[in-house]
Amino acid sequence: AQHMDKLLVINSMKSNQGAHPAGVYKMLTSYDPRSSVTHPELGAWVSKQLTSELDSLPNFVSIGKGSAGTAGFFPGQWAALPVKSTKSGIDFVNRNPEVQDEQFQKRLGILGTLNQDFDQQYSTKDTRAYVDTYEGSLRFMNSTDIDAFELGKENQQIVRLYDKQEFSQRCMLAGRLVERGVRFVKVELGGWDYHDNIYGDFPANASRLDKGLAALLEHLSQKGLLETTLVVVSTEFGRKPDVNPNKGRDHHPDGFTCLMAGAGVKAGEVYGTTTKDGKSAADNVLEVPDFNATVAWALGIDPACEEKSASGRPFTLANRGVARKELFT
Repeated sequence: AQHMDKLLVINSMKSNQGAHPAGVYKMLTSYDPRSSVTHPELGAWVSKQLTSELDSLPNFVSIGKGSAGTAGFFPGQWAALPVKSTKSGIDFVNRNPEVQDEQFQKRLGILGTLNQDFDQQYSTKDTRAYVDTYEGSLRFMNSTDIDAFELGKENQQIVRLYDKQEFSQRCMLAGRLVERGVRFVKVELGGWDYHDNIYGDFPANASRLDKGLAALLEHLSQKGLLETTLVVVSTEFGRKPDVNPNKGRDHHPDGFTCLMAGAGVKAGEVYGTTTKDGKSAADNVLEVPDFNATVAWALGIDPACEEKSASGRPFTLANRGVARKELFT
C-alpha cells in the first residue's frame, strides 16, 4: 500500500485461454498454443532484439521453478538462463576443478578448429546457433559481472529492504541483474490456484508477493533505476467473482488485473474497468497481445517486428497486438 503511488493498475485484462498451460503460454508469447510451432517468449524477443556483442550477461533470465523461458523457433542462444534457486545459484557456471585452465583452453582450441572445418562444408542456421550458444556461455563464465548472481555481495542497505522468503530473494536478484544491464528478468511466484479454501490459503501467498514487490520497487528507486525500468506483474488469468461450493474461486480469463510500474507509466492511476458484477472487462479492454505490445514498445522494440519459423512462416512479436501508449506519460 505504501508504494501504490508507483503503480499503474490495469483492471481490464482479457484472455481467450482459461486453462493454466494455455493461459501461461498465451501471456508469455501472445499466441495460442499450436501443435505445429512453439513461439518465442517475449523475453526471447527482447534478448534477440537488444543484445549486443559487448553484453557479458544473458539478456533473458528466468528466476524460479516455473517455465524456464523458451526461445521457441529462435536459436537456443535466445532462451532464458534459468536460476531455479537464489541459494544454489547457476548450474555448471564454473570450470570443473579437475580440468586445469591450460587443458581447458587447449580443448577449446580443438573445438574451434573442428567447428571451423565443419562450418565450411555443412554450415546451417542450427549449427551456427550451437556455436553461438557455446561462445555466449564462455563469455558468461568469464564475465566480470557474474557476481551479480551472488546476493551475499549486495549492499546491506538494500538487503535490509527484503525478508528472507525465497520470492523476496528472487526479487532482490532481479534488481541486481537490472543494475548490471540485463534487459529482461522473469520472476516466478506460483501457487495461486485456489479452487477451494481461498480465504485460508490466499493470504500467505499474497503476503509473499506484497513484500517482494514492495522491496523491489524501493530497491530500484534507491538505485535510481525505476525511471528506466519497467516492472510488470502479470498472470495468465484471474479468479471468478463468485465463490464456489468449496469456498474457492475458479478460472476467470474474461476480466482480470495486472500491474505496471516505472519507465514513465501513469503511476497512481487505474486503467480500464470491469462490469459492475466483475464478470467481464468493460472499458478499455486490454487483450494479452496488446499488453505484450505495450511492454515491447516501452522497451523500444517495434511490436510488429517479424521473424520466420523453421518452416518459413512469418510471426510478429505481439501477434497483431497494439501498444497502448496512453498508459505512459
